[in-house]
Amino acid sequence: MGNLSNNKQATLLALLATFFWSTVATAFKFGLEQLTPTQFLCWVIIIAWVILTIIILSTGKWKIKVDKRSKYLALAGGILNPFAYYLVLFHAYNQLPAQIAQSLNYTWPLVLVIFSSIFLRQAFKPMVFWGMLISFGGVFVISYGSMHSALEVNLTGILLAVGSSLIWASYWIVNKLSNTHPIQQIWLNFTSAIVLMVPYTLLTDGLPVPQLQGSLAAIYAALFEMALTFVIWLKALQLASSTDKISHYIYFSPFLSLVFINAFLHEPILLSTIGGLVLIVTGIIWTEYANKFRKPSNTNT
Repeated sequence: MGNLSNNKQATLLALLATFFWSTVATAFKFGLEQLTPTQFLCWVIIIAWVILTIIILSTGKWKIKVDKRSKYLALAGGILNPFAYYLVLFHAYNQLPAQIAQSLNYTWPLVLVIFSSIFLRQAFKPMVFWGMLISFGGVFVISYGSMHSALEVNLTGILLAVGSSLIWASYWIVNKLSNTHPIQQIWLNFTSAIVLMVPYTLLTDGLPVPQLQGSLAAIYAALFEMALTFVIWLKALQLASSTDKISHYIYFSPFLSLVFINAFLHEPILLSTIGGLVLIVTGIIWTEYANKFRKPSNTNT
């Protein structure tokens, strides 16, 4: 990509990250066919931690000094993500069709807006409320449509999928308070998570060596959900002249994911899933637009 401009490189990397994130819902279901959610997550965290350790050592990011407060925040963040967040999310995937779990999980940007208003004291405008109402309408459409379809859906799975967004939003609030370099931060997150996850798994479900399908699914999820794709996305953000130039590509991910779910898992994609997902994404875009163009508060200078 040496002859491409920074913005073109950023676009290509953002599209690559979007593609990878679009495939992981399918990988999750393949892994959960052979492993419990706890076992699958444990292997994914172990593999991702090894990959992130290689990345942080090879790039020299481990040399960057981190103040104690940020280090403790990053370690605490690991309890939220990947430990608690993916534990809840994988249990949701274990109980729901992939299309339902990944669509409902996409509500986390809305929860983040609410949490930012509460904990970071960011202004909450009426237009933001309408965007959130549209998105949560999408949650209702997906939930109602799936529960009245031939797919195997239960209320517990729905609550887990939506509830995972609360944990993810909480994680990003903690991130806001830390000044750690992003790669350092995610390495610290996974370091604290692996310390918790391995003994938790051994004491509950045990940690058998997975068969070929489970192993490949865990490696794929570790690479393309957690470790490598995160670095690709960071690089795209670094190269882009403005994050607005690439951030909108992420909205293609849940729709492209439905293509892989249908092709590899053979799930019939419900019209209510597509319609509800359109409402969720529309509400998120509306909310971001309202936040971006809200009038600044008057201040005396």
